[in-house]
Amino acid sequence: MCLYFDTAAPQQCREPVADNVSDKQCANFCGYFQINPQAYTDPSDQAADSQQLDALFGDETPGEAAEASASEDESGKQLDQLFKK
Repeated sequence: MCLYFDTAAPQQCREPVADNVSDKQCANFCGYFQINPQAYTDPSDQAADSQQLDALFGDETPGEAAEASASEDESGKQLDQLFKK
């Protein structure tokens, strides 16, 4: 992946004088091409990111979901007792 590649930029390139590449499936040449050292992500990094997203969005296994549901039920009972009229 090129250092200047940016999907949000016009013609997907941040280099202002680069030629437009009309057919991206064919071979092409760009004099400004530089390899982006951060383009590759290690699969182990992706696994760590996946675990963080699971923790953030609460993607739980069925056993964890049952425990969370029981905990919520207990919390609800405590609130009902606290605010009983």
